[in-house]
Amino acid sequence: MQNTKLKYFLIISSILMFINILVGTLGAHLWHSQLVLNNGVANFATARDYLFIHTLTILFLALLDNKFPAGRFNWIAGLQLASIITFSGSLMLYALTGEKWLSSITPFGGSGLMLSWLLLVWHAFKIK
Repeated sequence: MQNTKLKYFLIISSILMFINILVGTLGAHLWHSQLVLNNGVANFATARDYLFIHTLTILFLALLDNKFPAGRFNWIAGLQLASIITFSGSLMLYALTGEKWLSSITPFGGSGLMLSWLLLVWHAFKIK
């Protein structure tokens, strides 16, 4: 069962890293004028950076979960996955469209990311 979870998060991390490179390229070239028009260049860059960092974190958490099965690190990785989609996804869409309502979703993703880091601290203390 452990290897199945590891495999799942390795696949998810690889797909997210591909998406990160793809949207970074599109943002720099194809979507750049739209981002400038919506004053979204900085927001898009923030979303891309968070996607990159937390994709690496999901990979790290999958490896931790494989090493410490009782630690339940896969739940933290799942929370980070949902939070990345919410945070980076809404921020990228806001940067591209300028639709203000999208920016009201972003803090939920940011809160989830912060919570996931606090959960990691808590679970780290429980490692024997």
